[in-house]
Amino acid sequence: MDSTVLELVFLSKKRTDILLFLKEGPKTIAEINEFLNLSSVAVLPQLKKLRDNSLILKKKNVYSLSPLGIATVGRTQPMVELLNVFGTQYDYWTSHAIECIPVPFLKRIGDLSNCTFSKPPDKTCLFEPHKEFIENLKKSNKIGGIASIFNPFFPSFFLGLSKMGIDISIIVTSQVYERIIGEFKDIVREFLKFENGILYVCSQKIEFSYVVTDRFLSLSLPFSDGTYDHQRDVLCFDSTAIRWGEDLFAYYRNISDKITEI
Repeated sequence: MDSTVLELVFLSKKRTDILLFLKEGPKTIAEINEFLNLSSVAVLPQLKKLRDNSLILKKKNVYSLSPLGIATVGRTQPMVELLNVFGTQYDYWTSHAIECIPVPFLKRIGDLSNCTFSKPPDKTCLFEPHKEFIENLKKSNKIGGIASIFNPFFPSFFLGLSKMGIDISIIVTSQVYERIIGEFKDIVREFLKFENGILYVCSQKIEFSYVVTDRFLSLSLPFSDGTYDHQRDVLCFDSTAIRWGEDLFAYYRNISDKITEI
C-alpha cells in the first residue's frame, strides 16, 4: 500500500469509516449519511475523493467498493483495529510489557479493539482486587484464568464460586502453586473435589495474569520493568475479545499439567 493510499485512507476517519462500511455491501448515500451521522454536505466530498482514487464505485445512487477498494479494505481493517487498541490509553501500552503475550496472540491484539480500562482502586484498598472485576466474576457462568501473581484473596473466593456451581479452570505458575499449597492446601483440596473446579500448573514462564469468562476478559500486564501493575487492568466485553481470551487459555492449558489431587 503506497503512501498516497495510506494518506487517503488513514488521514480521514470519515473515509476510513466509509470504506469499512462498504465492506458490508453496496450502500445508498442515505445509508452512509445515517451510518456516519452526518449530512450529505459533509459526506459527498469524501466519497468523491474515494471515487477519484478508484477505491469506490457509484451506480446511480448506490456506492460500492471497487476491486482496488476491496483489496485495500482487507489491509485496512486489521490496522484500524490495532490503532483502536493502542489509541486507547496509549501511555498504558507503551509502559507495559506487551511482549510477554505469546506471539500468535500479540498478532491478534487487534481483537481487543473495544477494550476499556478498570478504574484505579481507592487508596484505602490499593492491593485488593478491583470491585468491577469481582462483580463481573460473580455474574459469570464459566471462568478460565491464569495467575502469575499470588493473591491470598482468591483461593477461598474461587472455592466459594465453585460451590455456587460456576465452572472454574485456573492455570497457575509453578511458583504460585507452591505458595498456595503451602498456605491454602485444605482449600485447594476442597476445590478439587468439585467437578467444576479444575487446576493446572504451567512450568513455563508466564508474566501476565488474566481471566476470561462468558461475560468479559480482564488482562493484567506487568510494567516494562517487570513490576506488577495492581492499579489498571484491560477490560473487554465483546465476543471477539472473549474468543481471544478463550484461545489464549487453551494455548496455556495444552502446555500445563492438570492437578487431580494434592
